Amino acid sequence: MGEINREMSATREFEALCQDAVAIQEKFLLERLSENKDTEYGKLFGFEDIHSVEEYQKELPITFHYDYEAAIDRQVDGEEGLLTADKPVFYCISSGSTDSPKYVPIVEKDIQRQYFYWHDLIRETIRRQIPDATDEELFGRIFETGEFRRNFMSDGTMSGVRASALHRYLESKGEFDSNCYTAPLEVMFPDQMEDMLYVKLRFALACRDVTAIHGVFVNRVVGMFRYLVDNWDAFLSDIETGEVSDCFPVSHEWRRYLEEKLPADPERAAELRKFPKESLSKGLVRKIWPKIRYGQLIGGSMFAAYMDMLWTYVEDLPIHFFTYAASEGCFGIARDMGEEDAYYVLLPDTCFYEFLSETGDGERIYTIRDVEVGSKYEILITTLSGMYRYAIGDVVEVVGFEGQAPVVRVCYRKSQVINIADEKMNVRQLENAMRKFQRRAECSAEGYCVDGDYTKKLPRYILYLELADGKLPEDAAEILDECLMESCSGYKRDRELAELDKVFIQPVPKGAFKAYGRFVAKLGRRKEQDKPLRILITEEQKAFFGGALLS
Repeated sequence: MGEINREMSATREFEALCQDAVAIQEKFLLERLSENKDTEYGKLFGFEDIHSVEEYQKELPITFHYDYEAAIDRQVDGEEGLLTADKPVFYCISSGSTDSPKYVPIVEKDIQRQYFYWHDLIRETIRRQIPDATDEELFGRIFETGEFRRNFMSDGTMSGVRASALHRYLESKGEFDSNCYTAPLEVMFPDQMEDMLYVKLRFALACRDVTAIHGVFVNRVVGMFRYLVDNWDAFLSDIETGEVSDCFPVSHEWRRYLEEKLPADPERAAELRKFPKESLSKGLVRKIWPKIRYGQLIGGSMFAAYMDMLWTYVEDLPIHFFTYAASEGCFGIARDMGEEDAYYVLLPDTCFYEFLSETGDGERIYTIRDVEVGSKYEILITTLSGMYRYAIGDVVEVVGFEGQAPVVRVCYRKSQVINIADEKMNVRQLENAMRKFQRRAECSAEGYCVDGDYTKKLPRYILYLELADGKLPEDAAEILDECLMESCSGYKRDRELAELDKVFIQPVPKGAFKAYGRFVAKLGRRKEQDKPLRILITEEQKAFFGGALLS
């Protein structure tokens, strides 16, 4: 796979990259300019005449996805040499800022480096952290909870979420080994959009020797455990009889498939039935799979509500916080297991990084040479796949260094309104949905803001709404839910996959948002530079609209 030095271990190669990260970063940038100098974008900005980081920063603007949309559309229609000399082999699909999803092209060398970090380096890290285990005990039977659907663009190029890019690429090359996973290949790579949670759980429950759980975001893993606990009796009945209970939303085709592949197993059902239901959640993972050695997922303080739930299910199971990545690229890797938060070493050879001070003070743009521990920065990236000085909207805090490579904690996304289940709904999407809602519900809002509600079995949005005119119809929540799904593809996906419950509307009294302005003034803070409050982030905001301070 790729341009990997097999003379070195992945760990030693990575350490060498980090020790010389400043020079590696400059080399990375200049190589991208050289190889793409004859592309349309390269000619437009004179890549051939740029020979330093300083010249690059002077000649190229900071960009956003909309700067590339026309070129990406042309690429999909068959044109080549627009953003990169290499033709994309995959298009990542991510929630866009309007009603439509956004597409991000990925070239082959991007996926090859993803393989090095996600496979080679992480496996060596797991081995180093659990030295008393064999490879069979660590990687022999993995319960993979991620999604790898076989989606394609109109030109036939593979597409999907970033987490599926590597697996889909390996499958297309005939290099994907499914033998280590609990689910068969056709379950891991379904052709149709359908909730595969039940199907994957049935195969995982049938396996007594699961050695690890791999996932993407912690909310998906927690939702899976909660789904299992809530439907425990029905799962055991299905294992015992080899059938699929009517309470599960499984298509006719998958019911037939399961009944063929997973015959009745009353012995396994009896093994699982011995665990008392009243204490099932506590230590659930080791009860079901006593040979499990670790978990791998994206979590940490960004997902605090879900992390609390996760520890109930896994207790002291070692967790590797996997990766810091997005549709546009792979940016960081968790160096160790069992850390108190998700800390990621920025990868010197997958992107060129620039940093803007979180406060926005001054015009200086930093590189990895200049960032300081304890400071927060908005991050810009230049990728292997043709995103140049691209603002992904992430704010990170530098918490240390691995050699010369910064170690960061992801703090928040600037444009994001709320992210309960990886739906990544931003301000524009929320406002677009609210415009539709007010028109359809025949009412108008004086103010509104959203928060996450984790008190029910399924998490949901809670919208605090102050009406200006009209009144809420009885089906207001249904109308708003429909508008949110229309405006944010991520929200629609997570509602369809039952990872989010229907939005809940909480009316607040007349004058509530003006009262909030007075509340902020009393705290001696500026009122968000006159921007309307849309997401509740601080504890004071949550307490105010939650009723403790609103009066």
